[in-house]
Amino acid sequence: MVATAPPAGTGLAVSGLAVNYGAVPALRGVSLRVPAGSVVAVLGANGAGKSTLLRAISGTLRFHRGAIGGGKVSWSGTRLSGLAAPAVVARGVTQVPEGRRVFARMTVEENLRAGGLGGGRRSAAAREEVLALFPVLAERAHQRAGLLSGGEQQMLAIGRALMARPSMLLLDEPTLGLAPLMAARIAETVKEINARGTSVLLIEQNVAMALSLASYAYVLEVGEVALEGPTAELAAGDEVRRRYLGVGDPAAERPLDGSAGRRTLGRWRA
Repeated sequence: MVATAPPAGTGLAVSGLAVNYGAVPALRGVSLRVPAGSVVAVLGANGAGKSTLLRAISGTLRFHRGAIGGGKVSWSGTRLSGLAAPAVVARGVTQVPEGRRVFARMTVEENLRAGGLGGGRRSAAAREEVLALFPVLAERAHQRAGLLSGGEQQMLAIGRALMARPSMLLLDEPTLGLAPLMAARIAETVKEINARGTSVLLIEQNVAMALSLASYAYVLEVGEVALEGPTAELAAGDEVRRRYLGVGDPAAERPLDGSAGRRTLGRWRA
């Protein structure tokens, strides 16, 4: 059975996106969609271009000396590609970068305030929502962020992003380096954030967890979408299980000529 793409409508649309770091191509014609209200996962090995994809969407690519070389990114019909990061946030799209990037010398409260700058009453309401989602941040409000545990720092990083009350949240490896129990708590938090109406584009090293959280997934290989489909069907298929869930020999799934193409539920797409 050949999968259909996620239903059309409002949401995030990436079309033919190409990204370069100087003369080095990082993404080649990447297209994907995140329908409003959904969770979509992007999987792939290190260096596949996953973080680059999020940077291109969030407007932070220029801070990493990258540039969009072609294609388009839009959110609910509004073009994002070419906009600076603050303008992207103003349009309802925020990113939580990999590595728990908090302001270590600032307190928890100051970090949250930084995330809600310019929000006024909207920020006050957002703060209450964040503290309801992460009660430990209320307990640590006056503690320096650098003294928090890894899990608490990740909560703070997500909470700071939520202070902008985004419609779309970009999550880059939210459970990286966390103990299993804390990783499970972060996963439950992602479900709760989505249940409150926020769309999520998720990059996650724990493939089984990513497939359980998302309804649809794309697999990047060397800067291109090689495989896509509903997560339930991807999780049941041999390809993802062998390559990413440790079942069988991943090398057996690669074409003998080393070529890569885009597949939709088990079929290479020309």
